[in-house]
Formats: sequence, C-alpha cells, structure tokens
Amino acid sequence: MRVIVLGGGVVGVTTAYQLQKDGHEVVVLERQSQVAAETSWGNAGMIAPGHSFVWSSPRAPLILLKSLVLKDQALRFKLSADPTLYSWSWLFLMECTAEKARRNTLLKHRLAVYSQSVLHEVIAHEQIDYDRNDRGILYFYRSQQALDKGVEHMRLLESDGQLIKVLDRDAIVALDPSLASAREKIAGGIHCPTDETGDPAKFTRALAAKVVERCGEIRTGTTITGIETSGGGVAQVLTDKGSVKGDAYVLALGSYSPLIAKTVGISLPIYRSRVIR
Repeated sequence: MRVIVLGGGVVGVTTAYQLQKDGHEVVVLERQSQVAAETSWGNAGMIAPGHSFVWSSPRAPLILLKSLVLKDQALRFKLSADPTLYSWSWLFLMECTAEKARRNTLLKHRLAVYSQSVLHEVIAHEQIDYDRNDRGILYFYRSQQALDKGVEHMRLLESDGQLIKVLDRDAIVALDPSLASAREKIAGGIHCPTDETGDPAKFTRALAAKVVERCGEIRTGTTITGIETSGGGVAQVLTDKGSVKGDAYVLALGSYSPLIAKTVGISLPIYRSRVIR
C-alpha cells in the first residue's frame, strides 16, 4: 500500500517509519526545507508518562479567568477576535469536570506509557542518538502544602502503574547537586525515574534518514494546499508542487490539521496554543 503522510514533524515521521516497517510504501510531505523544523524543533522533548495530567481539570476555568489580569498563572487565556477560539474553549470547558479529568488523564497516561515502550523499541533497533537523558524527571515544590497536594495528585498515576518517589530536600540535592544553593527554598519533590528527555528534532531527522535509506520518500519544500475527494474518500492531496496520490492518507500537520481537514468537511477540535515558559 502507498501511504501519503501529510506533515514531517515527529508524529508524521514516526508514523511513516512504522508504516514502512509494516511493509508499506511511504511518502512524507513537508513544507519546510527539512523535517522537524516547526513544533518538533521547539518543543520540550519530554517523554514523560509521569506528566500525563490533562489541562482540562476542575481548576482550569478559574486559572484561565485569573490569567486575564494576572501574568503568573500556569495557563493563560488571551481574548481574540477569532471565533474558533471560543468554540474550542467551550469544548475545553466541557471537559473540566473531576470525572472527565480523571478519565482523560488515565487514558493519556496509558497512551504515553505505550508510546514510550514503542520509542524504546525504535532506539534499540536503530541506535539513534538524540541526546537522550533517562535519569528521570524531578518535580519539586517550594512549600510543604504544595508538596502534599502534588503527592496526592500523583497518586492517580501511581494507581495506574506509574513509578514515583517522594523525596525530601536532602534527597533532591543528592539527586541533582546543582540545586544545592536553593536547598532551603525546596520543601521536597516527586521523582519519576522512568520519565526521560531528548532532542525531538535530532530524533526526528535521524529517523527520517532511516526512512529514506529504505527507499521511503520525504518531499520537503512542499506546501499542502488542499485535499481532493471522490466517492466519499480522498482522491489526492494538492500541493504547490502538484498533486500526490496514494492508497491511504495520514494527516499529521499538528495545529494546521484543522485547516486542511475543514476543506473536506471534517471538524477537528484542535486550536493553536502557545506554551509560555
């Protein structure tokens, strides 16, 4: 089967790799001059099942409301003339119940654990170097009250099999000596030893090279302009370099996916967000 993958970020390239591994012919379409040049270049690179809590929690509406006047909130909402923002926001708010937050968090955690296991299979088989750090991720707190709430919060993931270690300030400094100067400002923390980090762009580009080595095709500098349908299915993808046909198609354009999906009458509940650090 010839499969056309729309998007050359980490999701598009890993999808192409797995499809190729299953024996399919793959073609990846990417508008930038190389893969992983947008979101997959600038994201945090965390492979962290221990960080699986969804944003749509019962606390989120108040946090977003406060963010209109306060600039130190974990989530921020900025008013916009874009009506899509408000339709998406309504869907988001509908998920902000305790029951839905619990369900969505557990689903996300299970997906994250599975994804991490597949990642480990890939790097073991391909010997890819992407500045991997598998020492775990440490979440530390500045007050005992915040630590207690954090531990209570983390018990949900622990009940789903997530390994966590609650550390006092001395154990935190022993784990990460660079925090010694801030020792007295740390009440304690939670260490997720199975969490890890890496360079997502470096990983994606190395994996893309493997795809090309095995006769996969990655067309960079190719902007997708639309999708043409026929008989209830996709007939071809339209680009600025001509049309591309396949037997199946994968949409992996991140926040741009709704724009393309809309051209064939599909509404995706995705809105562009900006992470502020």
